[in-house]
Amino acid sequence: MPGVSPGAPLDADALLAPLLGFERVALAVSGGPDSLALLLLAHAFVQAHGGQDRFLVYSVDHGLRPEAAAEVAFVLREARRLGFEARGLAWEGAKPATGIQQAARAARYRLFATAMRADGAAALVTAHHRDDQAETVLMRLAHGSGIEGLRGMELFSEVDGITVVRPLLGVDPAALHAVVAAAGLTPVTDPSNSDLDYERVRWRRMLPPLAALGLDAGRIGLFAARMRDADQALEQTAAAALAGIAVPPGARQVSFERDLLVGLPRAVAVRVVGRLLAHVGGRRKPHALAAVEALADRLRREPEFRRSSLHGCLVRCEGGTISIENEPGRAAAAARRRRREPLQP
Repeated sequence: MPGVSPGAPLDADALLAPLLGFERVALAVSGGPDSLALLLLAHAFVQAHGGQDRFLVYSVDHGLRPEAAAEVAFVLREARRLGFEARGLAWEGAKPATGIQQAARAARYRLFATAMRADGAAALVTAHHRDDQAETVLMRLAHGSGIEGLRGMELFSEVDGITVVRPLLGVDPAALHAVVAAAGLTPVTDPSNSDLDYERVRWRRMLPPLAALGLDAGRIGLFAARMRDADQALEQTAAAALAGIAVPPGARQVSFERDLLVGLPRAVAVRVVGRLLAHVGGRRKPHALAAVEALADRLRREPEFRRSSLHGCLVRCEGGTISIENEPGRAAAAARRRRREPLQP
């Protein structure tokens, strides 16, 4: 996605064009400057093209700060003033003592999913921007992510079963703040956005010194785009390799010749092993890459070994044949998780 600098006027038509593929979308608006800019850009889009009913607005009160209810009311008031249907959503009940950000995120997406089903919204639109992308890439790099993680956030993705669209990923946040200022709005300030207890905030603080060294958010975004290109090429090669392995839907055991793995470039072999572990083991979340790399290296290096256990699978290499099977005692749990569908390369 091309970047948009702070001094350049924002083109609502170009930015929101990806939303035209959906009959109805929900805008996630917290009241901060980025999401308010998204709201204002949607209004400009509607002014030019009509279709007010295409958009509706959700704002969530997580019940964590006394100011949150008034902030949601502010968002709903502004959204309705602009002619949009708007709903406030509330995370009710007891809150966890630890891991509050992760729990709040999970609760937020549950609320979005329920509201979207009721309102007939096919996608959720968020205001993630260029700096958010840079923070995400840096965090994943620090956590040891491979190419799949370093491609950063996507324009289109699926989060907890919801189609999420991020049309502002290439936009400098200063340009978004300028849109809000020009509209005469005072955005909400969430103190958690400056709380150094949160990893993302710590990385946010690192962006200015990194930019001073030449590694600014724009260059990190370009790096992510290049990782996306590399990942797509790797996926195609891995898919071709996987096509040579018989993997029926719901398979609890897969066998293939070790020579196939040895003949692949290392990065492709690692991805093939990871895909097979996920399919046979019934996992949907990404594996720890270092462990999959170590297993793939061992399979390519050692013609024979009795067994290795990883991610709910037992792996053997005997007589030139690699076997990956669901680990005994985990079959029932894996079966509940496993999608009854062909392997996705």
